[in-house]
Amino acid sequence: MNLSFWRDRCHRQVLYDTFLRLFIYSNIWVSAAIASLVFFVQQTLALAWQISPILLIFVAALIPYNLDRVIDTQVQKIPDQKAQAFFRHSGVTLLLGFAAIGLSWLIYQAPVTVRWVCLGGLIPLVYGIPLWPIYRHSQWRWYRLKDIPGAKAWIVAATITYAVVAVPLAYAKQGLDLAGGLTSLFLLIFVGSNSHIFDIRDIESDRQQGVYTMPVLWGVSNTRWFWLAANLLLIALLAWGWQENLQIPAPAIALPSLILTLSYISQVDANTHRDTYNIWIDGVLWLPALLSLALA
Repeated sequence: MNLSFWRDRCHRQVLYDTFLRLFIYSNIWVSAAIASLVFFVQQTLALAWQISPILLIFVAALIPYNLDRVIDTQVQKIPDQKAQAFFRHSGVTLLLGFAAIGLSWLIYQAPVTVRWVCLGGLIPLVYGIPLWPIYRHSQWRWYRLKDIPGAKAWIVAATITYAVVAVPLAYAKQGLDLAGGLTSLFLLIFVGSNSHIFDIRDIESDRQQGVYTMPVLWGVSNTRWFWLAANLLLIALLAWGWQENLQIPAPAIALPSLILTLSYISQVDANTHRDTYNIWIDGVLWLPALLSLALA
């Protein structure tokens, strides 16, 4: 019986490790979650359903997420040793190559307006790349966009929000109106909460490398209070939009998403297991699309 128990446990561990390598370390899980927000935007703003913008955002997200991790193995060591080893493997280069080919083909096939919108994708591509040297503390150091004090998570949140709203609107040949603006604000706070809470996880690594994120600058407690307040203010603004019958995220979608966000903001800290962040907190990004699909 004990032998059977340990055998089953080993099998589960092998499956779990395989899941981590295939979907978590490769950033397929989070990239697909971000791409699912395109479907949410299409449903919310009553845009025609198209698969191309979803695929474009998926492959576009794979590139900066993986490129940033590859660079971090040299510039800012990843605390997770398994992840560090994964991003030094040649298979990551292959994944980046396939993603780049897929993105190029999708942009080539896209309407001209979409190509112009995609220029905004240059920011996440250079987000983690050393760009300019600065002499500090008696040594030269290469700085990145993510090294700008307080900018790291805001760049991530703003870029994702821009992409998942602007790309489907460009495919649908529609502009941004008040409903689109409020939907964008919902996504900025929803995704911004996610990206800044991840900086709580990385607070020690960021502090050591001189990356001044919100948790490093303000402390964990003040960071929590800021995002709790931002989410509560967002609920108030959405409530006004519901009263005005604007075509914005429905209460049945927005409220569960924000309640879960408030829950993890108040619970996680720097000691929370990295897999909790990578699987469950990033997994919350799937919720708007899943609820939109359920209510369609």
